[in-house]
Amino acid sequence: MIDIHSHLIPGVDDGSQSLEESLSLLKQAEQDGITELITTPHFMKNGEFRMKAPELVQRFNELKQVYKGPIKLHLGNELYIHPDLPELLEKGEVLTLAESETILVEFPFQDYKDEYDEILYELALRYRIIIAHPERYSYVQDNPNFCLRWLNEGYLLQANQNSLFKKETNKTLIPMIEHGFISFIASDAHNQHRNLMLKSAIQLITNELGEEKARLLFKENPKAVINNQKLRNSEYKKIKKKSFLFWK
Repeated sequence: MIDIHSHLIPGVDDGSQSLEESLSLLKQAEQDGITELITTPHFMKNGEFRMKAPELVQRFNELKQVYKGPIKLHLGNELYIHPDLPELLEKGEVLTLAESETILVEFPFQDYKDEYDEILYELALRYRIIIAHPERYSYVQDNPNFCLRWLNEGYLLQANQNSLFKKETNKTLIPMIEHGFISFIASDAHNQHRNLMLKSAIQLITNELGEEKARLLFKENPKAVINNQKLRNSEYKKIKKKSFLFWK
């Protein structure tokens, strides 16, 4: 399994706060069967987490030097939407995923502004875009078909594994997966309460939707990002209201 969204660099955001915690999370990931991952510290131009790429790279290399396990580590950013993102990427002040042409973008949880579509359009002129955990946004929970504005532009969606097991997000996320909205499921690991595990999620998807779907979400699509390859085209369709049900 490959994880494209996690927060493992100690002390740079609201993820791991110590080297010991990072190593503990990585040990957990080894036992869970994760073989490769991208750690994606938050970058928020107007927020609390604004560490630029050169220092992040240094902190990342320090973690890699200490970690002696088998998991292959990569670096990226989770980029909070901002008009300056195209310039920051051009200057190398923030990072793509694993030095690829793909970026991971996050939005406010409560309010989506039309101007964000303009920023995404500019970013998409040069980068492939992955939207982080859409099932957690209130406007997507109100209507998962909100995601069609992204999907119709060719943007990809990444869901969090723990959203499969929470009542408030399960009812949103399951129809999204069934209707082809989601291309990746990742851990978004921060600490022992938001841990670095995917096995339970892949087992659930395998049992309900089959091995091929699970392989795409947890292995093939994440590997394509790391290899800087385009994903295999996936079909998606609008969700009908009767699909907004809990997955038993």
